[in-house]
Amino acid sequence: MTMLKKYPFVCFLILHFLVWSLIPLLRGSMPMDSIEAIVWGQYCDWGTNKHPSLSGHMAYWFYELFANSHYGIYFLSQVCVLVAFIYLYKLAKCFLPMDKAVLSVMLLEGVIYYGYSAMEFNVNVVSLALWPMTVYYFYRALQDNKLSDWALSGLFAGLNMFNKYVSAILLLSMLVFMLYDKNARAKFKFLGVYVCAIVCLLVFLPHLYWLYEHKFFVLEYFLGRSSKAGFENLPILKHIVYPIRFLGAQVLFSLGTILIYFIANKKAKKETQSITAFDKNFLLCLGLLPLLIMTAISLILGIKLKSMWGFPVLYMTGILLFKFFGREFNDVIKVKMIKGVYTIMALMSVALVCVILFNKSDKFHLPAHSYASQMESIYHQQTNKPFKYVAGDVWWTTNVAMYAPSKPKPVIWADIKKNPWFDADDFNSSGALIVTAGKSEYQAVQKILDNVSEPVTLELAIKNPVGKIKRKTVYYGFYNI
Repeated sequence: MTMLKKYPFVCFLILHFLVWSLIPLLRGSMPMDSIEAIVWGQYCDWGTNKHPSLSGHMAYWFYELFANSHYGIYFLSQVCVLVAFIYLYKLAKCFLPMDKAVLSVMLLEGVIYYGYSAMEFNVNVVSLALWPMTVYYFYRALQDNKLSDWALSGLFAGLNMFNKYVSAILLLSMLVFMLYDKNARAKFKFLGVYVCAIVCLLVFLPHLYWLYEHKFFVLEYFLGRSSKAGFENLPILKHIVYPIRFLGAQVLFSLGTILIYFIANKKAKKETQSITAFDKNFLLCLGLLPLLIMTAISLILGIKLKSMWGFPVLYMTGILLFKFFGREFNDVIKVKMIKGVYTIMALMSVALVCVILFNKSDKFHLPAHSYASQMESIYHQQTNKPFKYVAGDVWWTTNVAMYAPSKPKPVIWADIKKNPWFDADDFNSSGALIVTAGKSEYQAVQKILDNVSEPVTLELAIKNPVGKIKRKTVYYGFYNI
C-alpha cells in the first residue's frame, strides 16, 4: 500500500500491464486480427489488403522476438497502451497539476478500448499510442517552435497514416486548430510547420506509391466497412440513426471513466479555474473535434461507421473532464477515484476471464496446431504437390498458414488480385487448399477461381477451459489439384 500511495502512476502502469497482458493467455487461440497482422508482417511490404502495413510489421517482429509465443502479441498490445498512457500523462501535465494529470490517465481504465478491447492487437491498438504521441509533440512545437518538436510531430503523424487511414481525421483536426487559433496561425510564418508536413509526407510516401502501383484496390475494403445499407424504405433514417449509434457507442465505451469521475466528485463544489484561449481551443479541437468529425461524416453521408473506429478518439477523456468539469480537489476525492479505477479494472478483468473461460467459439479456442496439421495431412492425401498455398476465409486460412508444418502462403478471400505480394502464375500452377467457414463462402470462392473442387466437410471439436465442447463444421476443397 505504501508503494501504491507513493508511486500511484507507476503502480497503475505495472498492474494494468500485467492484468491485460496475462489474462488473454487463457485463450486457446490468438485473436483473428492479431493472426492476420502477423501474416501481413511476414509477407507484405508497404501495404496490405485492408490497411497500411505498420501494424503487421510490429506484430511479426514481436511474434518472432518471443519465439512464436502468443504472449508476444499480448505483450505488444499492452506496450502500445503503456506508451499511450505515458504520453497522455506528459500531455496532461501541460494543462493540469501533477495529481490531476496522473488521475486523468488512470481514469482511462474505464474506457473499454484500453483494457478489454486491447487484448486483440490490431491497427486500432497501435492508434492508441500514436495519437497522443503526435498531439504531445504538436503542442510542444506550438509552444516552443522548436524544429525537433515539429519534426517529431510530423514523424508520428506520418506513422499514424502508415497505420490506419482514419488517422487523417486527427491531422485534419490539427489543421483546423492552426487555422482557427490566431496564435497557432502565426506559426505558418515559420519553418517548423512545413518541416512537420514534409516529414509526415515522407513517412507516408512509400505507402502512397504502393497504393498507386496497386491501383488503390485497398479503398474497396475501406469503403465496404462503412456501409450505407439499411433503411431502404426510409433512407433519411440513415442520417439520424447511424450517427446516434456511433456517438452512443463511444459514450457507452467510456461510461466507466465518466461514472468514476462524477461519483467521486458528487459532493465537491465547482472549481473556478483559468484556461487560456489557446489551451481551450487546443483541447476542444484535438480532444473533441475528431469524434465530432466522425459523427458528422455519418450524419451527412448516412454512413454506418464501425464503433471500433472510435478507438483512439477518446484519448483525452480524462483531461477534458478535469479541465471543463473541474471540481474542488482534495485527497479524499483522489482516493475515491483511485479506488474507482481499480474497482473497474477488477470488474472488467473478471468479465474478460469469464468470457474466455465459458466461450465455446472457435475464435477463442480453436485447437489451431492440430487443425492446421490435419488440413496439411488432407492436402497431402490428395496430391504430391508441395503445400504452398491455402486460400479462403481470413480466420481459417491464416490459422493454416501460421501453424501447418509447411507454412503455406495465405491467399485471403481466395482472390490473388487482392494479395498482390504473391505470384499469380505460381499460385495458379501450384494449386491450393481451400478452407471456408460455410458452404456459401465456399461457393463464393468457386465464383472467383476456376477449377475448384466441390466442398467436403470437416467437423472440429472446440473445447473451452471448463470442458464444454462445441462442434464446428468447416468446408474444404482444392484449387487446380
